Amino acid sequence: MRGRPWGYWPEIDGLRALAILPVFLFHLEPRLLGGGFVGVDVFFVISGFLITTILLEDFAAGGFQLSGFYQRRIARIAPAFFFVLAATLVAGRLLYSAQDFASLGSNTIFAAASVINVKLLLQGSYFKLSRDAQPLLHYWSLSVEEQFYLLFPSALWVVLRWTRRPLLWIALAAAASYAACIAISARSPSAAFYLLPTRAWELLLGALLALARSRTTLMANGRAVGAATVAGVALLGVAVVRAGAWPDFPGWRAAVPAGGAALILYAVQAREAGPAAWLGARALTWIGRRSYSLYLWHWPVFSFVDYSLYAAPASLRLALKLGLSLAAAAATYTLFERPLRSWLNAPRRRRLAFGAFAAAVMAAGGIGMAVRSANYLSANPRCLARGGIAIDGGVKSVVLIGDSQGAMYGRRLAALARARGFSLNVLSAAAGDELPGRSGSKWPAVEAYLRARRPKVVVIAEAWSAKYVDAAPLRQALASIGALGARTILIEQPPVAPPQATREAIRAGAVGPFYEPPRDRAARLAADRLVRSLAGPKVQVIDIAPVFVGPSGSVKVIAGDGRLNYHDADHLSDEGAAAAVPLIASAVERTLAAP
Repeated sequence: MRGRPWGYWPEIDGLRALAILPVFLFHLEPRLLGGGFVGVDVFFVISGFLITTILLEDFAAGGFQLSGFYQRRIARIAPAFFFVLAATLVAGRLLYSAQDFASLGSNTIFAAASVINVKLLLQGSYFKLSRDAQPLLHYWSLSVEEQFYLLFPSALWVVLRWTRRPLLWIALAAAASYAACIAISARSPSAAFYLLPTRAWELLLGALLALARSRTTLMANGRAVGAATVAGVALLGVAVVRAGAWPDFPGWRAAVPAGGAALILYAVQAREAGPAAWLGARALTWIGRRSYSLYLWHWPVFSFVDYSLYAAPASLRLALKLGLSLAAAAATYTLFERPLRSWLNAPRRRRLAFGAFAAAVMAAGGIGMAVRSANYLSANPRCLARGGIAIDGGVKSVVLIGDSQGAMYGRRLAALARARGFSLNVLSAAAGDELPGRSGSKWPAVEAYLRARRPKVVVIAEAWSAKYVDAAPLRQALASIGALGARTILIEQPPVAPPQATREAIRAGAVGPFYEPPRDRAARLAADRLVRSLAGPKVQVIDIAPVFVGPSGSVKVIAGDGRLNYHDADHLSDEGAAAAVPLIASAVERTLAAP
């Protein structure tokens, strides 16, 4: 092993501090440090360097075992990882609406399985996802690293054992990943941002430095080390200040923070850290040792504070974010991360470490699945003909059909069914279409279930203003339902909330009253007239708009308890659904009682 002997290098903890602080400040307030998110790129380079250094020492000692490697990874990552995951679920249960808690449950499954980066890619851009309703958003980078850990040790072993130029092969792999990053960033920046194939080059850059250090004599004179330190810090400085304005990140510009981190690591690994020794300052190493816990905690804390105190003064939210994040990170490092790392690393506890890890993954996945299914009742489109989501509460039967406008009532109607003693089948499916006459409609499956079940009441809620310009599809559905002897309840749409009626906008200074955008209001009223025209002896229409419109015509965005009535502009939150359900419940009970 050439260069500085391996052991504890305080300068690397200092570099970790330089990685976490920009991320922390960027998430605290993007205007403070517009490119602070590139701290994650620095973490990737550090991880690649450290993992490769450890693997090379194991290979050189002849005692390498994959099981031992993964035991160390479990001991290093898992205790704090799952502790914060569990705490986030508890806080989400207390603070979030049912829909947002359901989303958290779903993301918990993917985070525990280390594939949340793929899940978030399907949801949208890292820079555009809701800031306060995605408390596991930052787990994407952990998934990238864990996927890398799964593949890299065996690949490195093969390269070292079966090739003559391992540096060349690792360099080629890094170059291919970097080229893919550039190419994919131009077409899909989100995919390039989240996925391992377009991020692996940053980890491999650290790996290359470690491999070069082990096989060659890196130039380590004072002048070279000093130049590398200055250049590395300069590149990091440019990145954390300017990256927020760079288009299509990561792209080729991600080489700026990654290259800066690599240059600093080059200086650190020299026989004498020299000009990089300032990274070993006590304040920086204190932060660096706690950087993992701080990274895990800061984003959930920021999310929950902004979510629950959206109307509070910014100074109060800032103080809570800083205090809670730092306190939680320090406590987690002291009570969980450090002691359990040592305890789980003992060779005699290898089976225990693997068993505990597997149990934690399964428990988190199971709890996440239960949270998702209990808090947002949206049927699987493939299960509609079999009854979707069934709540067995009695002999009399009610069926809820529709799209996300129907699904938003599912949880509250399920509670009503259990309380009032009727059975409910939720067939409504978010992003679906369940009335006849439109391409891709699930009406055939819905109709097949209705013919088999022959319910007493069918409740229908759809995005009428967005999907229906004439009454033909709904008239056809009503005729089919009526032919089965069932009665129908049609729920009109709630008013549309304006763009400034969000937690983010209110935090930024928006104040009520809030009014429905004129174009949305006109479309909704036209759709309401269409739906109302079909009322009859077996068809009842419920107008829920009065529940959400004040005397002046403003939209009641904020409920009495301070929570929002709206999940987004077009959908009610569980709080809003609860306000509308008494009208629906009254109609359902009258219809069930009718001869």
